[in-house]
Amino acid sequence: MNSYIGEPDFNAGYYQALTYVAIVIVISIVYQTKQVQRYLSGSKVPEIPDLPQRRDKYEQDVYAQGMSQSTTALAPTSKIHFTPTVYAHKLWNYVFHILGVGDMSIGEIIIFILYIAINIIFLVIPFNGSGIPSTINIRAAYVALGNAAFVYPMATRNSVFLKLIGVPFERMIRFHRWVGRTIFYLLTFHASYQITIVGNLRQIFNREVTRYGFLAYISIFIIIVMSHSLFRRYFFELFYWSHFFFIFFFIFGCLHQPQFLVFTIYGFVLYVIDRAIRFINGFKPVEMVSIEALSGGVTRIVFDFKSRYEAGQYMFVNFSNLNPPVSLIAWHPVSFSSAPGIGSDDVSHDSIHMKIQGSFTRRLYAQSQEGIYNMPSKMKVDGPYGRPTLDFSSYRTVVLVAGGIGITPMFSILRDLVDRQISNKPIVTQSIYFLWTIPDTNAYSWFGNELTETNDKFTKRLPENKYLLDIKIFLTKSSTTPSSLFFQGRPDFLTVMQDLKHYHGSGDIAVGVCGPPSMLKEVRKAAVAESDETCLIKVHRETFEL
Repeated sequence: MNSYIGEPDFNAGYYQALTYVAIVIVISIVYQTKQVQRYLSGSKVPEIPDLPQRRDKYEQDVYAQGMSQSTTALAPTSKIHFTPTVYAHKLWNYVFHILGVGDMSIGEIIIFILYIAINIIFLVIPFNGSGIPSTINIRAAYVALGNAAFVYPMATRNSVFLKLIGVPFERMIRFHRWVGRTIFYLLTFHASYQITIVGNLRQIFNREVTRYGFLAYISIFIIIVMSHSLFRRYFFELFYWSHFFFIFFFIFGCLHQPQFLVFTIYGFVLYVIDRAIRFINGFKPVEMVSIEALSGGVTRIVFDFKSRYEAGQYMFVNFSNLNPPVSLIAWHPVSFSSAPGIGSDDVSHDSIHMKIQGSFTRRLYAQSQEGIYNMPSKMKVDGPYGRPTLDFSSYRTVVLVAGGIGITPMFSILRDLVDRQISNKPIVTQSIYFLWTIPDTNAYSWFGNELTETNDKFTKRLPENKYLLDIKIFLTKSSTTPSSLFFQGRPDFLTVMQDLKHYHGSGDIAVGVCGPPSMLKEVRKAAVAESDETCLIKVHRETFEL
């Protein structure tokens, strides 16, 4: 590599990659420091004060009506945050809808702008007194390689890279997309410029260096086209397998220019190690205890999972005998709908719920109805992966919001918090609000028994003056409400946040949400609007953004 250093264009990509390394080191130090602080504070059992006096009227349907109870707080309020902190929180988390991109917070936009700025700086900055690069097409290729150094580890699930910075795979995917598309645009400029110089495609294939460069570009072109949301959502297998053209991108890139290997070898090795780990894990089947076809196209699977996992995590599952030979290599993400056992009375079985959303889940549901999987069978599991961005057990007030089958990770978190409270584990949480929006009571059967069981356990084993569990089910397509648990319409999240502040007084609130994009946006906007000096409302949103 030393033979390349000194060339201005190589230096641009080289120092750009080092800049990214420095950023990763800083993020890693901050994250690991927080982890140590969390570990040290997590061993202490906090003192649980009495809850504010709860008025009977508070149990009415103000969430759905959009009316606040009173202008007088039930609990004392005091400022616990500085005004600049509040405005920074509001600004960072305010959500915009960008056409063709989707919802992005200002914080995400700022990160994106900084990333683009770094690329522009290294694209035009002079090195060794050469001034603005005259060979801008060559510079673009090296800047693309500076990005390529990180595009591979960003797609891993088990690498030390993700462990250090604390960003799980499903949240790193957005940055992986940014980097991948930036590489494509830079190489498109580089390739277009080279074609204008060479003159025609025949001459490109007559020269070895340009031939391999063209083949490397075709490889990344296929990846980018197949990464469009149309293919990701409706032709997942095509999207998934086309991504393996990165192997040809790597091979042809190295044949095109040896410097390609200098930039990409470390990330490529991390990716290969990650694939090896996932391949080995795929040989460990878990025992299926039962499978049940529920109403509304939901399949419930109960199984024995021997590995440790955390509430809110997900895994990839494979049913090799569902539709061979495709099913032999088809893996699908799904959240745990159970919680890790804590108390001595916990059942050792774990569960997942899968709703029909494509050919795989449709076939699984149909065959479960036919009784093919009634007898205990085996499925393969890769995971667990992911983690909530908030430590819910460190907040006195927690709100869990779910839309439809989005209840799966939210119920896992709910059950875990209740289990920790009952088992007297180190947990700050006193009040849990669970809001689930579904079309009708048929969908309630997905988790009706589990919610009833959790609520009964909570009521019987925890003092009501110390702990609160408030479950509300909202029906969007039903004209009747079977019990006081149910409400017509949708929750008014702005009112929800106002009432929680009104009841609990000062103290930050943790919100978890999993549901359709419109629900996520409403919750995030309400959290931003109601955050003030007495309370910052922080939101964790679940997403499988492939």
